Amino acid sequence: MAVRLLFPTPIFHRNFTQENLSDDRGFDKDYCLMLRDEMDAMRRRDPVGRQLSNQYTGWQSNDGCESNPIFQKCMNRIITFFNDEALPYHGLDPSLCKMEITNSWANINDNGAWNAPHLHNGCWYSGVFYIHAEGDEGRISFLDTHQKVAADFPNSPRTPTSYPFLPVTGECILFPSGLMHMVEPNPTNKERYSISFNTIINYESLESGHARNGQIEDYNENEFLFDLDMKGNPIR
Repeated sequence: MAVRLLFPTPIFHRNFTQENLSDDRGFDKDYCLMLRDEMDAMRRRDPVGRQLSNQYTGWQSNDGCESNPIFQKCMNRIITFFNDEALPYHGLDPSLCKMEITNSWANINDNGAWNAPHLHNGCWYSGVFYIHAEGDEGRISFLDTHQKVAADFPNSPRTPTSYPFLPVTGECILFPSGLMHMVEPNPTNKERYSISFNTIINYESLESGHARNGQIEDYNENEFLFDLDMKGNPIR
């Protein structure tokens, strides 16, 4: 028997405050505290913010964090992370294409605040970077919008309808912009600080197909084809 995994959904995550990261790929938690102070100042200047997916008392800034000099180190680390992980995964050579952050905004979720299910149209990958979070202020959950299989097999561990990530300080998550997601209500009296962003890819000399080292490669349909053992586990 063979099983094909159609349309896999890659989600990349890295904690920028890991001690084993080089200076051009991470930073210390003192920088996160500086970003938190800047977000507090942004909220004081604009206490209303804007209302999009944020619900209840959640505060969201207007776009423009990518143009704020204080956030530049953060934006540069996000771009490096994208080049390290997402581009190679998709078979793209960073020397032939360029990732750009098109817009970004700040979020502060206090007690009861949450974000309704939504997606980000008109871009390639979106993401969130947690400036201050301790893991219990509400998870980000990615939702399966093709739930026919899950409805037919509701108790199967292979057909979950959602997948949550715990927010912790320094964590950055990249996900396809068309993936439905939401943020659960914050059950604590603590505030969670994060930056959300959208990206696009500018192709300089790419054609259709996979590109590595300037060469176009054919898609390998056997890449996601494998057999199962008697327990239903994939055999590579």
